[in-house]
Amino acid sequence: MRSMTAFAEQVLPLETGQLRLTLRSVNHKALDLSLRIHPALFPLEAAIRARVREAAQRGKLDLSVEVQDEPALEPQINRPLLRAMAKSWQEDAEWLNLPPLTAEAFFRLPGAWVSPGSGLAERLEATVMAGLDTLLAAWNTARAREAQRLEPFFREGLASLRTLGETLRVEAELQARELPEQYRQRLEQVLKDAQLAGQLPAERVVAEAGALAERQDVREELVRISAHLDDFAERLKAGGLGGKALDIWSQELLRELNTCGSKCKRLAMTRAVMAAKGALDQIREQGANLE
Repeated sequence: MRSMTAFAEQVLPLETGQLRLTLRSVNHKALDLSLRIHPALFPLEAAIRARVREAAQRGKLDLSVEVQDEPALEPQINRPLLRAMAKSWQEDAEWLNLPPLTAEAFFRLPGAWVSPGSGLAERLEATVMAGLDTLLAAWNTARAREAQRLEPFFREGLASLRTLGETLRVEAELQARELPEQYRQRLEQVLKDAQLAGQLPAERVVAEAGALAERQDVREELVRISAHLDDFAERLKAGGLGGKALDIWSQELLRELNTCGSKCKRLAMTRAVMAAKGALDQIREQGANLE
């Protein structure tokens, strides 16, 4: 069980300077990697992205790979271009009546700066990939640690749902005993109001009342709710809770609760269903942050 919210950092020494890697992640329905690296390391981008995909299934990830205090990355003036530009400017300045060549004019030229870090990607490839492996391992450890903090919350939510489920079971038994008589009395009153009293056999009235009461029976839904809660407990015990699976589980449990809510006739049942939906919504919200 891993959270989608985590942070990890690695700083590795180089022969000159140091390599700093940072990784931040938050919840996202798919894998969305934002990678920030120096242009000199662009040849390593494909390998870096592939390595991250091996360690993460989904989430919005911000990965930064920085090479600090590396002389090869210091900007360098394009001296051949500067000499050629100065010579050409001096030759044509008099007859074109040009002002002296300034640094501002030169630095506006494309290519005024030489791209630094030539060969840096090849030289640092092994170090970058090794550092990335260490970073991803630390990131996964942080995610597992964050998920462990959620475990007590899930256990409390499960206990609350079980308690509410027991309340629903007791109320459902009472409703199952009460409804046939209530429907019988209502049918007799309807027949009386329609001036049809006594024209239907008493056995037929009782059978119709029983059929109406059966439609309001929620005990079958409660069996499925109990099975869903058992499944949640087993996954939680095995550390196998996942964000997508938990979302599907929540939808299935909510469907059963909605059915119970539409059938319940007792106030205590209605209150229990509403409380169970609230507890389920909290579990679903926290579960969305799991991978």
